[in-house]
Amino acid sequence: MWRGTATALVVALPAAILNQFAAESGATLWTLLLWIVIMFGAASGGYAVRRLCPAARLHHAAAAGALAYVIVQSIGVVRRLFSGEPISWLAYPFLALLMASVAMLGGVYASRIVGRYGESADGQSDRRSDGTGEEP
Repeated sequence: MWRGTATALVVALPAAILNQFAAESGATLWTLLLWIVIMFGAASGGYAVRRLCPAARLHHAAAAGALAYVIVQSIGVVRRLFSGEPISWLAYPFLALLMASVAMLGGVYASRIVGRYGESADGQSDRRSDGTGEEP
Protein backbone atom coordinates (compact mmCIF):
# COMPACT_ATOMS: atom_id res chain seq x y z
CA MET A 1 0.00 0.00 0.00
CA TRP A 2 2.84 2.41 0.70
CA ARG A 3 4.07 2.16 -2.90
CA GLY A 4 0.61 3.08 -4.16
CA THR A 5 0.49 6.02 -1.78
CA ALA A 6 3.90 7.19 -3.00
CA THR A 7 2.75 6.83 -6.62
CA ALA A 8 -0.37 8.88 -5.92
CA LEU A 9 1.70 11.54 -4.15
CA VAL A 10 4.15 11.83 -7.04
CA VAL A 11 1.29 12.81 -9.33
CA ALA A 12 -1.17 14.49 -6.95
CA LEU A 13 1.10 16.60 -4.73
CA PRO A 14 2.58 18.85 -7.46
CA ALA A 15 -0.85 19.15 -9.07
CA ALA A 16 -2.40 20.11 -5.73
CA ILE A 17 0.22 22.81 -5.16
CA LEU A 18 -0.30 24.20 -8.66
CA ASN A 19 -4.07 23.96 -8.15
CA GLN A 20 -3.79 26.11 -5.03
CA PHE A 21 -1.93 28.81 -6.95
CA ALA A 22 -4.42 28.61 -9.83
CA ALA A 23 -7.37 28.92 -7.45
CA GLU A 24 -5.84 31.98 -5.77
CA SER A 25 -5.30 33.68 -9.14
CA GLY A 26 -8.84 32.88 -10.32
CA ALA A 27 -7.88 30.62 -13.25
CA THR A 28 -10.92 28.34 -13.24
CA LEU A 29 -9.92 26.31 -16.32
CA TRP A 30 -6.52 25.48 -14.83
CA THR A 31 -8.19 24.62 -11.52
CA LEU A 32 -10.47 22.13 -13.27
CA LEU A 33 -7.65 20.58 -15.30
CA LEU A 34 -5.41 20.24 -12.24
CA TRP A 35 -8.29 18.69 -10.30
CA ILE A 36 -8.53 16.04 -13.03
CA VAL A 37 -4.78 15.44 -12.70
CA ILE A 38 -5.21 15.01 -8.93
CA MET A 39 -7.93 12.40 -9.55
CA PHE A 40 -5.61 10.70 -12.05
CA GLY A 41 -2.98 10.63 -9.31
CA ALA A 42 -5.38 8.82 -7.00
CA ALA A 43 -6.24 6.33 -9.75
CA SER A 44 -2.56 5.74 -10.43
CA GLY A 45 -2.03 5.02 -6.75
CA GLY A 46 -4.77 2.38 -6.75
CA TYR A 47 -3.43 0.99 -10.01
CA ALA A 48 0.05 0.73 -8.52
CA VAL A 49 -1.22 -1.16 -5.48
CA ARG A 50 -2.95 -3.83 -7.55
CA ARG A 51 -0.30 -3.98 -10.26
CA LEU A 52 2.69 -4.25 -7.92
CA CYS A 53 0.92 -6.72 -5.65
CA PRO A 54 -1.87 -8.56 -7.51
CA ALA A 55 -2.80 -10.38 -4.29
CA ALA A 56 -3.75 -7.06 -2.66
CA ARG A 57 -7.43 -6.37 -2.26
CA LEU A 58 -9.29 -3.35 -3.53
CA HIS A 59 -9.56 -1.81 -0.09
CA HIS A 60 -5.76 -1.53 -0.10
CA ALA A 61 -6.01 0.47 -3.32
CA ALA A 62 -8.68 2.70 -1.77
CA ALA A 63 -6.58 3.18 1.35
CA ALA A 64 -3.60 4.29 -0.75
CA GLY A 65 -5.68 7.03 -2.37
CA ALA A 66 -7.20 8.12 0.93
CA LEU A 67 -3.81 8.18 2.64
CA ALA A 68 -2.34 10.29 -0.16
CA TYR A 69 -5.26 12.70 0.27
CA VAL A 70 -4.72 12.88 4.04
CA ILE A 71 -1.03 13.66 3.56
CA VAL A 72 -1.64 16.40 0.99
CA GLN A 73 -4.59 17.88 2.84
CA SER A 74 -2.78 17.92 6.19
CA ILE A 75 -0.15 20.17 4.60
CA GLY A 76 -2.96 22.41 3.37
CA VAL A 77 -4.67 22.51 6.77
CA VAL A 78 -1.46 23.48 8.54
CA ARG A 79 -0.85 26.22 5.98
CA ARG A 80 -4.42 27.53 6.38
CA LEU A 81 -4.21 27.49 10.17
CA PHE A 82 -1.08 29.63 10.12
CA SER A 83 -2.38 32.03 7.47
CA GLY A 84 -5.80 32.45 9.10
CA GLU A 85 -7.76 31.29 6.06
CA PRO A 86 -11.11 29.55 6.65
CA ILE A 87 -11.15 25.75 6.76
CA SER A 88 -14.06 23.71 5.41
CA TRP A 89 -14.02 20.73 7.80
CA LEU A 90 -17.13 19.22 6.25
CA ALA A 91 -15.58 18.90 2.78
CA TYR A 92 -12.54 16.88 3.88
CA PRO A 93 -14.28 13.54 4.58
CA PHE A 94 -16.20 13.71 1.31
CA LEU A 95 -13.08 14.50 -0.71
CA ALA A 96 -11.22 11.68 1.05
CA LEU A 97 -14.00 9.30 0.02
CA LEU A 98 -13.80 10.61 -3.54
CA MET A 99 -10.04 10.00 -3.65
CA ALA A 100 -10.53 6.52 -2.20
CA SER A 101 -13.22 5.74 -4.77
CA VAL A 102 -11.07 6.91 -7.67
CA ALA A 103 -8.12 4.92 -6.32
CA MET A 104 -10.35 1.87 -6.13
CA LEU A 105 -11.30 2.38 -9.77
CA GLY A 106 -7.59 2.43 -10.59
CA GLY A 107 -7.27 -0.86 -8.72
CA VAL A 108 -10.18 -2.34 -10.66
CA TYR A 109 -8.51 -1.32 -13.91
CA ALA A 110 -5.28 -2.99 -12.80
CA SER A 111 -7.26 -6.13 -11.94
CA ARG A 112 -8.66 -6.18 -15.47
CA ILE A 113 -5.15 -5.86 -16.87
CA VAL A 114 -3.93 -8.72 -14.68
CA GLY A 115 -6.94 -10.80 -15.71
CA ARG A 116 -6.43 -10.04 -19.37
CA TYR A 117 -2.76 -10.92 -19.48
CA GLY A 118 -3.04 -13.84 -17.10
CA GLU A 119 -0.57 -13.01 -14.37
CA SER A 120 -0.93 -14.96 -11.18
CA ALA A 121 -0.60 -13.55 -7.68
CA ASP A 122 3.18 -14.06 -7.68
CA GLY A 123 3.61 -12.12 -10.95
CA GLN A 124 4.30 -15.15 -13.13
CA SER A 125 2.38 -15.66 -16.35
CA ASP A 126 -0.25 -18.37 -16.39
CA ARG A 127 -0.26 -18.56 -20.17
CA ARG A 128 1.83 -20.79 -22.33
CA SER A 129 4.85 -19.35 -24.03
CA ASP A 130 3.97 -20.95 -27.40
CA GLY A 131 1.52 -18.12 -28.16
CA THR A 132 -1.69 -20.16 -27.87
CA GLY A 133 -2.74 -18.43 -24.66
CA GLU A 134 -3.89 -21.70 -23.16
CA GLU A 135 -2.99 -22.74 -19.66
CA PRO A 136 -0.32 -25.45 -19.34
